[in-house]
Amino acid sequence: MTDTFEDFVARYRDLAVVTCEWRAFELDDPEAMADMVLDRLRYHKSGPSLKLFYKCVEDVVDETYRAAAGKRSITQTLLSGSWTMFKSDPKTPTMNILKALQSLSPRDADLLRQAYWDELSLIEMAFVNGRDAATQEARLAKALGHFSVKLPKTEAADPKSAMRRIHPGTHRRFREVLPVSSDLRNSPGTKATNY
Repeated sequence: MTDTFEDFVARYRDLAVVTCEWRAFELDDPEAMADMVLDRLRYHKSGPSLKLFYKCVEDVVDETYRAAAGKRSITQTLLSGSWTMFKSDPKTPTMNILKALQSLSPRDADLLRQAYWDELSLIEMAFVNGRDAATQEARLAKALGHFSVKLPKTEAADPKSAMRRIHPGTHRRFREVLPVSSDLRNSPGTKATNY
């Protein structure tokens, strides 16, 4: 994607907040972490891209964990009761859904998190993963099938809703459907698809 930095920020700032929030388990303010991600992108010689965006997210999250390691452990965070990542709901077998997600291959789990927690479109997933949108759509369908098989019977009929229900954190990426840029329209196998 060939965006100016300002266009990129306008389009993906909410995504930066969401991706940092669920990856960092309340170790730091997701808004501040998102600013750190965008600052890294601002000065990168190749300009902003979704692939580089996710690399910067990983770097910022790793640094956040290293900084927090001496202050408070994840176990302390979980036991303190202040952890809001997953709320217990008697109607939702959250732990069973999480176990099903954890039992997937890393590739399948990443695709599901990108689609339902980060709320990436198929085209965005294609840029992040270096594949075309049609391939991403097929891989996502397979990942949903694998996830569905591992879910409890009460959840297996609707794996998309199960993934959305266990979305960690409070931030969401609310956005309108983005127009497909001219360079994407001419890319073979690329199509805008809602899933």
